[in-house]
Amino acid sequence: MPRRRPAPFWREQTRCWYVQLGKKQIRLSPDEEEAFRLYHELMSRPAEERADPVAEVPADAASLLDAFLEWTQANRAPHTYTWYQAYLQRFAEALPKGISASELKPFHLTQAMARFPQWGNNTKNDFISAVQRAFNWAVEQELIATSPFARMKKPGREARELAISPAEYAAITGAIGEGAFLDLVELAWETGARVQELRILEAQHVDLGHGRIVLPPSKAKGKKHYRVIYLTDRAKAIVARLMETMPEGPLLLNARGKPWTKDAINCAFTRLSKKLGKKYHLGALRKGFATEALKNGLDTVTVAHLLGHADTSMVSRVYAKVQQDPAFMADAMKRAKG
Repeated sequence: MPRRRPAPFWREQTRCWYVQLGKKQIRLSPDEEEAFRLYHELMSRPAEERADPVAEVPADAASLLDAFLEWTQANRAPHTYTWYQAYLQRFAEALPKGISASELKPFHLTQAMARFPQWGNNTKNDFISAVQRAFNWAVEQELIATSPFARMKKPGREARELAISPAEYAAITGAIGEGAFLDLVELAWETGARVQELRILEAQHVDLGHGRIVLPPSKAKGKKHYRVIYLTDRAKAIVARLMETMPEGPLLLNARGKPWTKDAINCAFTRLSKKLGKKYHLGALRKGFATEALKNGLDTVTVAHLLGHADTSMVSRVYAKVQQDPAFMADAMKRAKG
């Protein structure tokens, strides 16, 4: 009985057509007609001449983006892949169908951003960075000679100055009342942990005996060192309760029982803003933690380590917002003059 020829198949995750040849999945094209043309062309060759998957990446720009996303999915953390996918999908949708990488100009990236007039400088900066990284990767893989966006200028990032005060924290928690969102907000305030650290926190990372959370390098920012997050008594109580119900998987889940995402957190704060008349974000709780620690007499080195930084520069430049408290600054001026 003759062997059945492998047929092209659609992969929803990368939104592209592939064919399986032995142990290799060869990318064809996001366009069905083009995918089958490439498939028949490939199958018409002798078996020994059928190329490596990387060599089979078509020259059109959208397929190069798909190739980069597949590499990212295999070699980077899931949240990194999701971050790139969100921006590169928007860029691909703005491109003329079938345009090649060699035909791309910085203008195409400018046009793509123009479709989102609500974007601020930080989002534009991220968008350009994501596209630049994808095409730099294509250069590294020798799929293209040069990146069309290598010299594209990015708008400067705008620091979000907001640092939540104890009074604002009380108002926020009072407006939330109870539930999954309150757990997230309280742990952010009590520990000063990064948003991503809270989202990936699991029972296996918790050392209640020593009052701390220990994230291995693979889960920590920078992927080089362990990240140790210390717990207050209130934080330990929250974590211990969550561990009883979630012995495996992320401890912090939203009201639907799903792990928190960046968009879900943003939506929660948007709903909260209707009660408070002001929009907050989770990072402001981290800044509030740093600011209160300094006001309470901790030195910048200790605060930096509590926040997970190797030195004090980020604490001084970004996180410590003591100048936002006029009463504290006025008292500091008195103490400065003896």
